[in-house]
Amino acid sequence: MADKVADESAQKSGSVIEKLNLGERSWKFYAAASIPPIVAAGLAIWYYSSRGSGGSGGPGSESAKKDDKKKRQRKSKKSKKAAKAGDGENDAASEPADQPKAASVDAGDEDAPESMTKEQIAALDKDTKKRLAQSLKSRGNKFFQAKRYPKAIAMYTQALRFDEDPVFYSNRAACYAAENDTEKVIEDCTSALKHEPRYIKALMRRAQAYETTDRFRDALYDFTTVCIMEDFNNTVAATAAERVLKKLAEAEARERVEKRQPRLPSKSFISGYLNSFRSCGDLAVAEEGEQLSKADALYNEAFGLIEQQKYAEAVEAIDRAAAAVEDNSDETVQRAEDIYSLRGMFNFLRSNLDQAVGDFEKALSLNPGHVRTLLRKANLYTEKKDLDMVTQLLDQAEEAAPDNAELYFQKGQVRFLKQEFVEAAENYERASKLDGDFVYPRIQLGVVQFKIGKMEQAMTTFNEAMKQFPERSDLYNYYGEVLAEQGGSESAINAFERAIELDGNNPLPYVNQAIATFQSTGNADKALTLIRDALQVDPECELAVAALSQIYLQLGMFEESLSMLRRAVDLAKSEEEMVSAITFRETTAAQFRFMQEHPELLNKMMASAL
Repeated sequence: MADKVADESAQKSGSVIEKLNLGERSWKFYAAASIPPIVAAGLAIWYYSSRGSGGSGGPGSESAKKDDKKKRQRKSKKSKKAAKAGDGENDAASEPADQPKAASVDAGDEDAPESMTKEQIAALDKDTKKRLAQSLKSRGNKFFQAKRYPKAIAMYTQALRFDEDPVFYSNRAACYAAENDTEKVIEDCTSALKHEPRYIKALMRRAQAYETTDRFRDALYDFTTVCIMEDFNNTVAATAAERVLKKLAEAEARERVEKRQPRLPSKSFISGYLNSFRSCGDLAVAEEGEQLSKADALYNEAFGLIEQQKYAEAVEAIDRAAAAVEDNSDETVQRAEDIYSLRGMFNFLRSNLDQAVGDFEKALSLNPGHVRTLLRKANLYTEKKDLDMVTQLLDQAEEAAPDNAELYFQKGQVRFLKQEFVEAAENYERASKLDGDFVYPRIQLGVVQFKIGKMEQAMTTFNEAMKQFPERSDLYNYYGEVLAEQGGSESAINAFERAIELDGNNPLPYVNQAIATFQSTGNADKALTLIRDALQVDPECELAVAALSQIYLQLGMFEESLSMLRRAVDLAKSEEEMVSAITFRETTAAQFRFMQEHPELLNKMMASAL
């Protein structure tokens, strides 16, 4: 999390979740600038994170009724059949399962099995029923190979009258798939799985049918089940799960973004963003013997509300100030460009990007060299990932104010996002020289020195900053993150505790201390208490909600984890972050559903891992 400063100041949005596995990730599990894909094969993390590529190989048999010889034969052809079982499309072109030696397609006199009544079938012994069922299935296989699907369906249907073998259901489902009758594919695969829950081909075929009909959540569950049952060695299922997950998350995120009302992010997020600037601007001051305009007075009121972290009230005040600028042409407004710029900032934070651009353009039309507006607009285009425009805006700001410390700090942030750490360090150093009282360039300089492996310099930078700014809670918080990255959990926890002592209203050190405590000592009670403290300070702190979901998941508290993940989706600021949160929610839900529906299988798999 040491690079979270970059997230909060150089861009508004960031991923809530970087990876699923706490045990395999480094200290920081929230990405600052990008959202890596969450691979579905990483499911069941609390169990599978301790497993290597070995093990039993997972149950991949087509039917529990097959004898040992056939199991060995299937195992030797496993990879070939896995590729054939599904490539993202229906595998109707593949052969039905367990083809026997050819039977005559034309056999069909009055003594043929399909002509037998229910009473006649009921009178047969078990072995005879199975033999006749296999005969009918063999004829169905021949029809299938000849692409005479209605005939094949009829034969498999007849075979099921004698023996409800799951293979017959799956073979008939293959015919329905070839006929594009997806509902019957789903129905037959479901019937097959009632008889044999570990039937991999039926799971794959049903998953593909679900995907075809845009039932992505059901498809994800079936692909996930295959992944778990085959010990994550089925790359076809893993790839399909990731593909379906992407479709599901992107569709839901897009719909949510279209329907949601603009809202401010958490107080901690806004405070972090504001801290990347030296100030929000300059107050309007009345000339001697004169009164401030209504717009300027409201602008000053908004400033006071920002200082009190009453951000919603500040938005109302600055909206009224902007309206006053536009409605009253008689009064002289001192801070018109600052009013539009500040409203643009709040629109940006509320994800009203088009309105924010409009406000910034109004401010720049009044003052083309308004540096703070240029920097805020650069932040907006950082979120849009238009780094060429960002560079252009920062160059304009440099022309207007070549010695502005905020400018070089923001330039450093852009370099940081590009992972140009050496150049970023140069920008931070220049910002610090231009304004020795600006703490954030010092923090980021220490972070970037750590990232490029200059540990001693990083520690020196932080220690010198702490001497100069001994009362800055955020400085100790980020120092703790760097210590945690190095594996110094105890010293990191001490730094987080100091940060909390200095400012108990900042939720971030509570969360950081919780994660450090949980990872270093496994003390879940202490970690949960700290995160709940963070949520008391800021109930909408995105970082606290995501961390709480992670710890619940590690403790096997799936329902509690899912509750927090649903909350994380609601709190997501950007569409991209929402996709990430939905992705994690759905993978966790699929895992939980597997545990509920296959407890006996899960217990057996866990026992084999011991």
